[in-house]
Amino acid sequence: MKKLSIFLASLMCAVPVFSQTEEAPNRLLLKNTLGNMSGYVLDRVDELSFARIDGEVKADVQINSVELDKLNVTVKRTPDCYGFKINVLPAVAANQYDDLAVITVVNRGNPSTWYEDFIGGEMTGIELEPATDYVLVTVGVDGYGIDDGVVRVPFTTPKPALVGDPQVTAEVVESQLTSFKIKFTPNEDVDAYYCVAGEKGTLESQLEQFGPWMGLTSMTDLIMSWGVETKGEQVKEWKDMDPNTDYEVYYVATDVNGTPADYKIIEVSTLSQGGSGAAAVDIEILEYEYADWGGEMKPSQYVEFTPNDQSWCYRFGVWIAEDYDKNAEEIKNNLRSEPPMPNMANWFFFEPIVTDFQIDPNKECVAIAAAKNADGVWGDVTEVRFTTPEKPEGDPGVTGKPASKSSGITARHAAKKSLKSFDFTPEKAPVMRKAGKLRLHQ
Repeated sequence: MKKLSIFLASLMCAVPVFSQTEEAPNRLLLKNTLGNMSGYVLDRVDELSFARIDGEVKADVQINSVELDKLNVTVKRTPDCYGFKINVLPAVAANQYDDLAVITVVNRGNPSTWYEDFIGGEMTGIELEPATDYVLVTVGVDGYGIDDGVVRVPFTTPKPALVGDPQVTAEVVESQLTSFKIKFTPNEDVDAYYCVAGEKGTLESQLEQFGPWMGLTSMTDLIMSWGVETKGEQVKEWKDMDPNTDYEVYYVATDVNGTPADYKIIEVSTLSQGGSGAAAVDIEILEYEYADWGGEMKPSQYVEFTPNDQSWCYRFGVWIAEDYDKNAEEIKNNLRSEPPMPNMANWFFFEPIVTDFQIDPNKECVAIAAAKNADGVWGDVTEVRFTTPEKPEGDPGVTGKPASKSSGITARHAAKKSLKSFDFTPEKAPVMRKAGKLRLHQ
């Protein structure tokens, strides 16, 4: 071990030098790679030391048997591992954690540290869900009491016994541009069933995203939480879907005791919109008048966007010309892009729309739009330059205060958005929303 003075250690850590007129620091701060910080009052620090351990600090673990309320495990420490902590995490969460995050999560429960190996020891005091993926984790502790090596062992809990053979058959009975219908027929062993629809290939990722903070540990959990209890034969309809899109409907049946069977998936596609030709969007600048924006009358520029018959979906925006001209190519590339995550609200539009933007008078602006055809090929960007009039039409009303000036452009469809991070409709995957109002300028 090498001991260093506080002054020398601070130099090694690149702490800035303070002049005589500046007050010297009186805290020692340590920040880990997760951004978590710990600290000490410098007057209470006796020495700062550095040490080295060459061997692995891990507690290797083997699972011998699995029950819903206990595990039989064997744990053996490496020579440099003085102790270990142990816990069980849902796989949907653990698979997203790096080692430091696992250590942080394990320590939240103020776990015991064990200083001897376990040979066929029982781990009790746990409550696990049936037919669910988990990860048994150990955190090795070195001779200085520092958490180090993480060992992960995945396992699946046993399936519960079912009463009878509860099965539901699903059949697509209708598919339209923005909707589809599916007929569900349960057999006599089904007490109830649940279903959830999402764009193909997205529900698994949504389980990873929402599972840890919504307490969902499996896809069956998600289906039963987001679905609606249904009994008997029914034809269910999903509306407000996207044209030319593949969907999956996950569904699961339960027996008379409420025990779920294995979930199943049926695929369905909405009808195609557009063609294989060049997709384009026509832009028309309409009225400039006062409109109500959250109880305040403000200047509002109406714009109409009309996709052609080859368009499947499109995007649009309005920019202050000065900002647009500085980054035109970057803005165009961003316009013709895919959503950063599934089910982003208002990322794509599919039908003609007339909407308004809050813009101050005498502002030179650029309206842009671009569309994809039925094959997913983007067309050219339509660009229309215009300047708002000196004064909006209509009556600004009596608000008791003048309308506030805008620093840019606010879109009408964004101003009406919920403040929630997502909108949830039963039996459908959540619609993700961006935080706050969508600003259509840089």
